[in-house]
Amino acid sequence: MKISIITARSKNGVIGSENSLPWKMPSDMRFFKQTTLGHHVLVGRKTYQSFNVQLVERPALILTRKSDYTPKYEDDQTISTLEDGIQKAKENNETELFIIGGGEIYKQALEKNLVTHMYITEIDAIIEGDTFFPDFDESEWSIIRKDSFSAGEKNDYDYSFVLYERKL
Repeated sequence: MKISIITARSKNGVIGSENSLPWKMPSDMRFFKQTTLGHHVLVGRKTYQSFNVQLVERPALILTRKSDYTPKYEDDQTISTLEDGIQKAKENNETELFIIGGGEIYKQALEKNLVTHMYITEIDAIIEGDTFFPDFDESEWSIIRKDSFSAGEKNDYDYSFVLYERKL
């Protein structure tokens, strides 16, 4: 099973501000939906609580320390460790588990070397925020695809969809 991170980050590493996205990028939201549709997503509780709608056809595994936490949406369930989430996804015959945030969850997954792929929307701007994507050793990763686009009336910034794969 692939274990993938999916996120968008600015040039200075920002991925969030006050528990929301600090940019307007509909193309990134479409990419996120198309890429994760039909797969389990692993998400931290605070990020999960920021969702205004259920991620349809993407059962959420919510990482939380709160044993009494009840998910907002049907089909979503809580887990207490990243490894528990990976095991549950495997038990459900998942082919690719997506880790979708937040910053601390990304950091833990990278530090534990659990991640095989990263889908990162690289936003070509310096943006203010309070949540950052963790630094990672780029020499341990290969870029296997990069598609670049210009800002337009709907997307605030130039951006690239970059797919990284961990080197063996």
